[in-house]
Amino acid sequence: MFESALREMESGGSPTFGPVSFQAYIAQHGLEPARTWQALSIDSQERLAPELKVARTMIFRLGAPSGTRHTHFALAKCRDGWSDYFLEDTYLFADCQPEVFIPPVSLRQLFAFQLLPALTETSLVNLAVASGLLHYALDLDEPQTIIIPATGQSTFSFHFRPHPAYGVCWTHDRGQVEMDALFVARRHGAEALFVVEAKSGTAFSDIAKHKLVYPCLALQTHVPQYLAVIPVYLRVRRVDDGLHFLVVTDSVDGLKWG
Repeated sequence: MFESALREMESGGSPTFGPVSFQAYIAQHGLEPARTWQALSIDSQERLAPELKVARTMIFRLGAPSGTRHTHFALAKCRDGWSDYFLEDTYLFADCQPEVFIPPVSLRQLFAFQLLPALTETSLVNLAVASGLLHYALDLDEPQTIIIPATGQSTFSFHFRPHPAYGVCWTHDRGQVEMDALFVARRHGAEALFVVEAKSGTAFSDIAKHKLVYPCLALQTHVPQYLAVIPVYLRVRRVDDGLHFLVVTDSVDGLKWG
């Protein structure tokens, strides 16, 4: 599907392509109609189109600019490897040692989670918050504070650079952004807005960095300047002895975006 775009990048010696309308691209190259979200909404390497994997190129969904009807997309090549665009579990958690966490809350508060045969990613986030595990993992200043996370999705516009080494800045224009959980808490003496992206499964995988960065950039214009916006990646592994919660947090700049 994206061979024509890749050839254009190659012939022009450019590490990026677009942004262009996805539907216009399909029509221009006589391709079979495709569902936009399946082709463009990529959250892991395994969901990339085969030709993009071979070319070591990432795809970005960019919303629909004012005056247009269809979603736009753009491509950017890897410069230093897939870690440019993905957080890879095997690298992030290579040196992690299991640690037993005993919730400091009553079993009554957690009883409802035991009634469900399987927990969704949203429920797993709520469990991490309700049990105090996320308080502990993030080293929050007030471990006993009750946190009620917000969740939802909406359309947002913001600018970003696909890679710090490339001299391009793209606009995510009126595109949908989903947020697994948002909450405010004091950490290391300062208030911060934590933006949680959760993934679960039995095995390690990876997650596209924009799944954390898009929500942070979307919210930065809506929060006071003194309030830091901190992305949190929560990976939950379902294993024989229960659930393993692994937490990674960093600044947006630390994820090599901006």
